Parts: sequence; C-alpha cells; structure tokens
Amino acid sequence: MNIEAFFAFFVILIGLSIGSFLNVVALRGLSGESIVFPPSKCPKCGKKLNWYTNIPVISYIFLLGKCQFCKKPISIQYPIVEISNTVLYLIMFLNYGLSLKTILLCIISSIFILICITDFKEQVIIDFHTYILIFLGLLYNALHLGSISIFESILGIAAGYFIFEIMAGIGTITVKTRAFGEGDTLIAMGIGSLLGWKILILTVFISMIMQAVFALPVLFLKYIKNRNYQCASAIILTILSLASIKLITPELTYYFAYLAILCLILIFCLFIIIRNMKNKTQGDFYYMPYGPALVISALIAMFYSKQILNYFI
Repeated sequence: MNIEAFFAFFVILIGLSIGSFLNVVALRGLSGESIVFPPSKCPKCGKKLNWYTNIPVISYIFLLGKCQFCKKPISIQYPIVEISNTVLYLIMFLNYGLSLKTILLCIISSIFILICITDFKEQVIIDFHTYILIFLGLLYNALHLGSISIFESILGIAAGYFIFEIMAGIGTITVKTRAFGEGDTLIAMGIGSLLGWKILILTVFISMIMQAVFALPVLFLKYIKNRNYQCASAIILTILSLASIKLITPELTYYFAYLAILCLILIFCLFIIIRNMKNKTQGDFYYMPYGPALVISALIAMFYSKQILNYFI
C-alpha cells in the first residue's frame, strides 16, 4: 500500500467516525440535549447502545436497519450522513492532499451536513452552526487558502445578507411573509465568507434551479389535485422557461430582448405560484427546506464554477 492510499484509508475512517458524531450533534442540538452525556442510545426505546452496534455504516448493515433491543427501524439518515461526510472528506483530500486547506474544508463540509440534517429534520437552522461557518470562511481566506482576499470574504458576507434580506422583504410585501427564513440568510453569509460575492451569486442561481427541480413537480401535483389550474399552468411555463435559457445564446439576434422577456415570464409565473402558496385553511406556506439546496450548490460551485459559467454564458 503506497502512502497516498494509506492516508486515503485513514481519511475514510475519520470521515465515517465524524459522520456518526454529526448525527448525534444534529439530533441532540434539536432536542437541547448534551452532545456528551448520556452515551449513544436508541431514539425509540432509549437503551444504551453497545460499541459493536455503533460502528458507522457496518452496524446498520449487520443489524438490518433495526435496533438491537426493540427491533424498531433505525432511520436511514444515519448511514447516509456517515457516507456523505466520508465522500466529502475524500474529495477534499484527493483534490488538496494532506494540508491545512483540506482540514478546514473538511470541517466546513461537516458544518454543511449539520445544516442539511437540521433543516430536513425539523426545518430548523441552528444559528451557532452558521456562525461557525462564517468564522471558518473568514479564517480560510485570512490564511490565503482560497482564491479571494479577506476583503472579498467580508464583501461576500455583506452580499449574502443583503441578497437574502431583500428577497425576504419582497416576500413580505407580496405574500405577507418572508420568502426565506433568517437561517437561510446566515447560510448565504457563510457561503459568501468562504467563496466571495461572485461565487455566492452563482450558488444562489444553482440553488434556485435545484430547488425548482424538486419543488415544482410536487407543487404541480398539489395544484392539479386541488384543481388550481392557473398555478399548474404557471409551473409548466416556469419549467419551459428554465429549459429554454440555454437556447438564448449571445449570437442570437435581439439576445438581450429575448433574455428580458424570459426573465419577465419567470417573474410573473413565480409571483403567481408564491401568491397562491398560502394554505387558506392552515394559514401557513407549503415549505421545502432551502438550506440543503444552498449548501449543495455551494459545493458544486466550489469545484465547477468555471464550467457552469461557460455553459450558461
């Protein structure tokens, strides 16, 4: 075994172990329990887990996804988080080797995963996690590990705040509630501190497309079921507009006019959808967590920003 393979194996072990710990941090952060005491236990029956039933991924497979004691199903979340954290650690190691840059990016990746867990689980973003993300982004660029200066990092924080607070304000004006939660603003500030305002804007663009891919089909089925054909039609038009973006190239005659018309169609359709998203009986909004789309888009933009820009421009 060569030295690189040895370190890669070591990174896998660390990634799995920390991934297992992330599950504890996220779930106990939501419940308000200490992350140290009590020891790991089954969330269903509360019994303390033996060490051999608490091995990342392997224990889940050998227990067939069930608790050793009460035989109730164990959430698939546990191995997914452990594997996701390990994959991100490996990606950072294979790209940047055994370095301070890799260590910081691995920590940031774990913070991203924490944000995804809590947002998916309870639609909650714990402020402390985002504060750590903002700090690490500043530290990363202060140590000249990234491609931007500390000044651009600070500008990225400001851009994250203003972009999301402006969009949230538009939501308040149009439908009487924030379009994005305050936690999403903090995530954007953290991404801005790490990648700068330019890549942050690209990240927001990618995340909106990603969110649309998952949210629009769900909304479409919901509106068809409720016979809200106006919104269902707006969703179809939105999808067609997004799909036609690539067809509008700079070589096309009246390029900017076509692009402006397309943007107006999108804004009009999204206004119709958002205006009707309010549940008339419960008084709340159809909600799909946006934090995961943001952090996944940030990871994509971190490695593929040039390719994405070349595709759309």
